[in-house]
Amino acid sequence: MAAVASVRQASAATPADLQAFTARLQEFAEIIKRSPAAAQPIGFAGELWGALLGTAVPPGPGLPAGRIPMTGSVSFAAFRLTEYVRNGKVVNEDLKGGETETLNFSINAIDSVAVGSRPVEWEGEMQGGFEPKPGAPVGPMTRLDDQFVLKRHDKPLWLPISVADALAPLIRSRRTVFENRRDVYAKDRADFAEWQTPAKRAARRAGWQQAAASMPKGAEFLAQMEKADQEIEAFQKTRLAPGGQAEKEVGQAEAELKSAAAVVERLAPEGRAEPACYDNGASAIDARFRAKRGASPSCQALVVPNRAYFDTTLPRTAPQLLVLNLYERCLTPQSIAYRKPGGCVTNRKVIETLDWNAVRAWLNR
Repeated sequence: MAAVASVRQASAATPADLQAFTARLQEFAEIIKRSPAAAQPIGFAGELWGALLGTAVPPGPGLPAGRIPMTGSVSFAAFRLTEYVRNGKVVNEDLKGGETETLNFSINAIDSVAVGSRPVEWEGEMQGGFEPKPGAPVGPMTRLDDQFVLKRHDKPLWLPISVADALAPLIRSRRTVFENRRDVYAKDRADFAEWQTPAKRAARRAGWQQAAASMPKGAEFLAQMEKADQEIEAFQKTRLAPGGQAEKEVGQAEAELKSAAAVVERLAPEGRAEPACYDNGASAIDARFRAKRGASPSCQALVVPNRAYFDTTLPRTAPQLLVLNLYERCLTPQSIAYRKPGGCVTNRKVIETLDWNAVRAWLNR
């Protein structure tokens, strides 16, 4: 059970919390170990380990900071055996420390389910993304995109986000770009004005002359520096002049900010509150971010994690959500056709022979 100091601090885990949570993860690991496929490691060397992760979601309405469930992971690996002859005897050597497909279970990590891919305009700021799509289940676990989920509660894992809230990260991002360009432009103009003062010109020339005094071709160096100084001045005058490239970039950023803000301003109050979707094939902002109602099937619903999914009357150390990650790679035709023990071959057998009643009892206790 790995619990590094920075993660403990981020999760606000007390020693008692860590001890109790570790015990719950170890209970789940024991269920995996009792699976017939894992309990009889023929043709592979098995390994189990766990870790404390960060927090599930930021605190907010319905989930105070002191009640955020602790999150963790339990992983199982089946390392294939290598068989060879040494001194006339057949030797099996496991490949622990090498690479193999693993089973990765996360506990209470709701963001790993409700936050998948997202619009590029959000730039990772928004705690949300596209609504996961259901698929074929594995045992009692529901498939959502490429993850498999077992829930303790019937409450939804995510909630729709409004059109106004979906556009907010884009507007904030564009405002930041505009303000940065505006401030940099103003500073560059001020710095260039000072750079042209007689005092600064004299200081530059004095530095060149001091350096040239120790050079065999000092006069040539001075001529080069004078020429370079003139070229810099001409370039900056053009770039920083009214209507120049720098001012155009500021104006472009301001126009992009205004166009994004105008999309929200044009919406009626009820339109701003409508559940949003994102159409990657559209070019205009108001066509990319729009109300899900009446949109084409290509417009993907936008959602955020449902903080209220978690029961805050339970201890922070109680498992409330189990997510199986990276298992979809073991379901491809190529993987299923492979027969040698270890990796996905063993992973599938572990999932197939897992005592799911025990898993439910562990999750619901």
